[in-house]
Amino acid sequence: MNLETDDWHWQEIFESLHNGVVVINRNKDVIVFNKAAATVLNIPQAQVIGAQIEQVISNTRLVQVMETGTKELNQRIEINGMEIVSNRSPIRRGKEIIGAVAIFQDIAELEDLSHKLDTFKAINKSLDDVIESLDDGIVVANAQGIIVRANGAYQQMTGITVKEFVGKHVRDLLKQGYMNKSVTEMVLERRSKVNVMDIRNGKDLLMSGNPVFDENGNISHVVTAVRDVSQLNELKGKLAESEQIRDKYLYELEQLRSRQSFQKIITKDPVMQKKLDMAYYVANVDSNVLILGETGVGKELIAQLIHRASKRAKQPFMKINCGAIPSNLLESEFFGYESGAFTGALKEGKAGLFELAQGGTIFLDEVGELSLDLQVKVLRAIQDKEITRIGGKKPILLDVRIVAATNRQLEDMVRKKEFREDLYYRLNVVPIHIPPLRDRKADILSLVAEFLGRFNLKYGFQKWIHPDVMDVFLEHDWPGNIRELENTIERLVVTQREDCIGINALAETSLRSLKPTTGDITSLEAYLEGEECRVIAEAYRKTGSTRKAAAMLKISQSSMVNKMRKYKIEAKSFKE
Repeated sequence: MNLETDDWHWQEIFESLHNGVVVINRNKDVIVFNKAAATVLNIPQAQVIGAQIEQVISNTRLVQVMETGTKELNQRIEINGMEIVSNRSPIRRGKEIIGAVAIFQDIAELEDLSHKLDTFKAINKSLDDVIESLDDGIVVANAQGIIVRANGAYQQMTGITVKEFVGKHVRDLLKQGYMNKSVTEMVLERRSKVNVMDIRNGKDLLMSGNPVFDENGNISHVVTAVRDVSQLNELKGKLAESEQIRDKYLYELEQLRSRQSFQKIITKDPVMQKKLDMAYYVANVDSNVLILGETGVGKELIAQLIHRASKRAKQPFMKINCGAIPSNLLESEFFGYESGAFTGALKEGKAGLFELAQGGTIFLDEVGELSLDLQVKVLRAIQDKEITRIGGKKPILLDVRIVAATNRQLEDMVRKKEFREDLYYRLNVVPIHIPPLRDRKADILSLVAEFLGRFNLKYGFQKWIHPDVMDVFLEHDWPGNIRELENTIERLVVTQREDCIGINALAETSLRSLKPTTGDITSLEAYLEGEECRVIAEAYRKTGSTRKAAAMLKISQSSMVNKMRKYKIEAKSFKE
């Protein structure tokens, strides 16, 4: 750079700087005086450029810096009643000093920045005090899963010190037995709030992990709040009561008024798959469908599938349980009534379920339970495609699709004159017979996996089923079909404290008669393994670490780890 000439490229750079810049040449002439300098010093640029520096700034030390060749950094100076902080340096070309430069800033700006920094420190200290004052445990991890903070309440709940915990990756803490599951990794994976139950230091803890997002939408931290749930028993009781009331109304609303969402039907059985293919195929037409099968095989799910795959999917799906509504109320529930139709009738009248299903699908569940006189009226509604409210005279045209289901043998009922033949043939346009679970045992493993995953997620568990129990499931005939299997899995998940659901868990179920006897050598080995699995899991649950559990059982830590791996107790923890 030639200090004797104006280079417009460098001048633009100087003008863009926030700090004031003053440059003099060897003759003490000011050759650079940018806008920031003019603003800070309140001196017009035109008055300064080319002038002697000492004429512009009487108490300047820029000349001394040039003559001595010594830098002066962070120097305070008062100019025109304004205090600034300045960094002054000589300008060299080789060994020759050809000028000097001063870069300065209004000290008020620096003091404001310092004040903000002090304020930030105070806020940070206050936040630290707040976190430490909480009764709930607080753990903070960064986006890489490394623990950066744990308050005193967390340490007291879990029995883990800061030295053992902070600065370590949650996966390493899992391996070392400090925890059974990592909420942090769940949050990082799902990018949403996660609530799980865990056992630490002999306490049942509710752990709520929350992601913290930066301005770019990336997770910067995960904050996990930990609470001893024994303190929440009263609140949980009230919450359970309110949830029961809520679920009751939701159930009624879904059954009578709302559309039912499609649920995936799990099967590997070729016969069952053909039934599903048929259901999908006939969904595109309006032919009546009769779904046959035992209780619990999933007839309602097939009906929902047909509705959701049809052109009527956005219209109502109305389920009518013909066996659940009192016979004296069936007609008014089916077809509705006008004002004053009978004693106790609503003043404004009421629309029936057939009318409410306009444009959608009517699902007549347990149709075999209809009385003969009501069968006549349902037949007329299907044939004429119209209904008349009780007490009314004006017919209401119907645009509904009929899907019926029953677990009874309608053909036998027709022969016995218990079910109208003409209604039977009206409903039986497309029959779909759902095979019982005992005839499609290939689906049992898939269904068990589905139900186990669903209930683990719902209740925050990590239960798994021992192979011996799976063998019993495959041997059982399941008279209650899929509903029985689902209820059995939920019962095992919520009643067994150990993560391993072993053969002993079946003692209080309908499968207990199939429990292996000690007279069979193979079953005895399975029984002993099940007992060992239970003891290992219980010791680990109580202590929370492989080292402490091994000491309790008087075995080496390596043996404890190997046995946990054998029974998959350790593996399930590492996956979190």
